Amino acid sequence: MSLFVLVLLVGMASAVWAGAHEEIAKLREQYTRAFNEGNLELMGALFADDATRFAPPDPFRAEGKAAILAQFAGTFQANPTRRMVARHGSIQVYGDSTAVYTGYVRVTLVDRAGRVTNVNNRFSLTFAKLGGKWLAVHHHASRLPAP
Repeated sequence: MSLFVLVLLVGMASAVWAGAHEEIAKLREQYTRAFNEGNLELMGALFADDATRFAPPDPFRAEGKAAILAQFAGTFQANPTRRMVARHGSIQVYGDSTAVYTGYVRVTLVDRAGRVTNVNNRFSLTFAKLGGKWLAVHHHASRLPAP
């Protein structure tokens, strides 16, 4: 009987981990979709109210959802055409309330004058389960060094 309980508990733990893993992967897809569409409402739904963000070209940390969305709004306004493609993503889940998604993105920006800029970044998104919902509490992006 105790072996049965152990197998059941291990199976339940695996299911919880798999569920969190899938949820975080969907949130990352939502992030990419929100960026590509320029959808601030969809982007805002990803972040906790007190989230922080480091991202180029801004030299300082954005503190709070409003500041983060202001960064995105500036990018969207300056670059009406943009495309983000994520690659080599990795999800690490810690317990039942913390997860980190790391990876690389290729971002293509086209400004209002039609100038194209391609940027290769690495990133991390840290999520916490708050009030039963996964929210990004910190986002860090930085440009990859030139080869």
